[in-house]
Amino acid sequence: MSGKMAESHSALEQDLVARKSSAKEIEGLNQELNHTVAQLQGANQELEAFAYSVSHDLRAPLRAMGGFSEALMEDFGDKLEAEARDYLDEIVIGSRHMGQLIDGLLTLSRSTRGELRHDRVDLSAMADCIRGELEKSEPQRLMEWYVEPGLSIVGDARMIEVIMRNLLGNSWKYSTGTAEPKIRVYAEMEGSERFYCVADNGAGFDMAHAEKLFQPFQRLHRQDEFPGIGIGLATAQRIVHRHGGTIHATGTPHKGALFSFSLPYGEE
Repeated sequence: MSGKMAESHSALEQDLVARKSSAKEIEGLNQELNHTVAQLQGANQELEAFAYSVSHDLRAPLRAMGGFSEALMEDFGDKLEAEARDYLDEIVIGSRHMGQLIDGLLTLSRSTRGELRHDRVDLSAMADCIRGELEKSEPQRLMEWYVEPGLSIVGDARMIEVIMRNLLGNSWKYSTGTAEPKIRVYAEMEGSERFYCVADNGAGFDMAHAEKLFQPFQRLHRQDEFPGIGIGLATAQRIVHRHGGTIHATGTPHKGALFSFSLPYGEE
């Protein structure tokens, strides 16, 4: 009996030693992982800061180039030969497009910087305000709108406004040429999650290429069809993810698109 107890005691000691060794290994691996994560976070922050700095510093010389080119065209365009005017036109168009790209990069960078607030946001009022601005920008366009009353969400108000401006601006743009364009803003439940939706019956898109929608500078339509730089949806996704939420897109070519997002704070 005593021999068996000794064997059992020895086995128990060996098991304890093995467990302590495993615990130390796990602790060491966790420390290495935390160190690697900290390095990656630091590198990402440096990269974001660099992108912001470069984009910001490029704006002034680019504006000068565009401004002087436009002044040259306005003051001396009639004295230039046709080919020279074409070249100058390309400079003006190129500088404007580059300006849009830089503004987009700055917006994308800002979406990952700064502390997030938890504001209670009247999403219906925000959507109506953006609707009014879109209609003023193109008063000749007819659009049927539906904004569900009483929509409320909790999140950073400034960032949520960026989301809504991008989603509504997207629907407005891609409904150009649609016979009876409609934009709807509403909420619906999916299980325990409340999703805020922006839907339209515009150009839509092929779901086979849906993964490109939220990638910076990726576009599913030609520039001459629908102008843009392909940064708005990427910015919206970053903001939603910063809040710990999710965003989805579904669409059908020539029948419209639906964008829906959910934030963990919901209507609390």
